[in-house]
Amino acid sequence: MDIVDRYGLTVAELTTGEALDACGPWRGPDVDLLRVVDPPPHARAALTAAGFAVKPGWVNWVAPLRDSEAAFLGALGATERRKVRRGLDLAASAGLRVRMRPELEEGPLEEFLGVYETQVAGMRNGVNLARGEQRTLLERSASHLGVYAYEAGRMVGGCVCWVRTEDSLLQLRYVATAAVDQRGALTRALYMAAFQAGRELGCARMSLGNDTSLYGHVTSPGLYGFKKRLGFAPVPSGSVDPGAGGDEADRFVSLRALTDPALLLTYGTESADSVGGGPPRLGLHVLASRADVDVAPYRADFLSGVTVTVVRD
Repeated sequence: MDIVDRYGLTVAELTTGEALDACGPWRGPDVDLLRVVDPPPHARAALTAAGFAVKPGWVNWVAPLRDSEAAFLGALGATERRKVRRGLDLAASAGLRVRMRPELEEGPLEEFLGVYETQVAGMRNGVNLARGEQRTLLERSASHLGVYAYEAGRMVGGCVCWVRTEDSLLQLRYVATAAVDQRGALTRALYMAAFQAGRELGCARMSLGNDTSLYGHVTSPGLYGFKKRLGFAPVPSGSVDPGAGGDEADRFVSLRALTDPALLLTYGTESADSVGGGPPRLGLHVLASRADVDVAPYRADFLSGVTVTVVRD
């Protein structure tokens, strides 16, 4: 057993044998969760029976771009469609100007990183990943683009996207917005501009990038809801980014470091194997301190099922 800190989450990393011996109330060190990294396929059923949820370490949210913005919006639910259209109108009336730059340049990227770092600093368990990739992003600027928003000449938001021509995919790498009055409108305006850039480059699909499969720690359940309403569906990251694969089996023993409820995207009850040649459908575990939590806001057609897992400290 190894005790490690994962951005404020105390994790006991166990072997498969140690995990299977840990049935019943946890009586070991004071941790937030028990984890088996890359559990072997033959042990997954036993781990599930022992209370572990087998899941991808990371998920990637993907959707078809469709032929036009109107077609994309037409596929959304009526409420989200109104929010996007209203957001675009609000952004325009607030004087926000959105610009697309076909390659990354040092000056605008540095401005964006300033907005990004301010946003991360205000998050509960924010992790500043973009700054560490600044040099790599500039070295690979020809395969990236930037979409930036300005208010009175000051950058107030943006997103950095990776153009994956061979996969007909535009993948969002980093996104950030400043604390302006119409922040939700700004976010939607940036996304719509990025989607249009993807169409103009001939991309058939858009990716909103990789998230950890746990919402309620580094990312919030609200982000899950936002991406779901925007018409995207999560798949194991390894099916989009082979280098971002890897599975875990998690059993939470405390919610103290998480939101209540928190959300965990897991392999569904059918199988962790591909269905029909594509990535497997994921299920959702709602981690909560009580069983009567309302799961209606989290349901989605792309899920294989929704399960409430009660976690009592």
